[in-house]
Amino acid sequence: MWALIAEAGIEAVTMRRVAAAAGVSVGRIQHYFASRSELVRASARAMITAAEGTYAAEGSAPGPAARYAVDHVIPRTDAQRVGTTIWLAYVSASVGDPEIASILAEAKRGQEDEVTRLLAEAGVAGGDAGARRRARMLVALADGLASRVLIGDLTTEEAMAVLDEAWAP
Repeated sequence: MWALIAEAGIEAVTMRRVAAAAGVSVGRIQHYFASRSELVRASARAMITAAEGTYAAEGSAPGPAARYAVDHVIPRTDAQRVGTTIWLAYVSASVGDPEIASILAEAKRGQEDEVTRLLAEAGVAGGDAGARRRARMLVALADGLASRVLIGDLTTEEAMAVLDEAWAP
């Protein structure tokens, strides 16, 4: 599913194409997903769950964990570039699908909540409210920088330098 999205976008997703890519019958896909929309939504949830698992595996002190929770969206490897491309395909699909929008919004709120918690633990000035504002700013900045890296407007190094500057107190 994700390889298909990365290669041709969500609009290219059909039950037939997913089945062919997976090497299974269309009926097997339809056994689990009654519609293309269900399949796309399930794949968005699965991507978020996989990202949460990767984050949990990082397990470090509050400062470095917060940094990873923010900057993991900026592609530094080919695999990250693919992941960010797929995420943005879901963002695009969310414009016409309120359920996908809800799935993504919940994930972003979770990211922001986790960064807020970690920044507060790390002693960011302004207490919980200051940590919340800083988390929101850093998450939004990283999201925007990731898009600019994907379109070739910034290099990964340039994006990380901007984030480094914003990260400094």
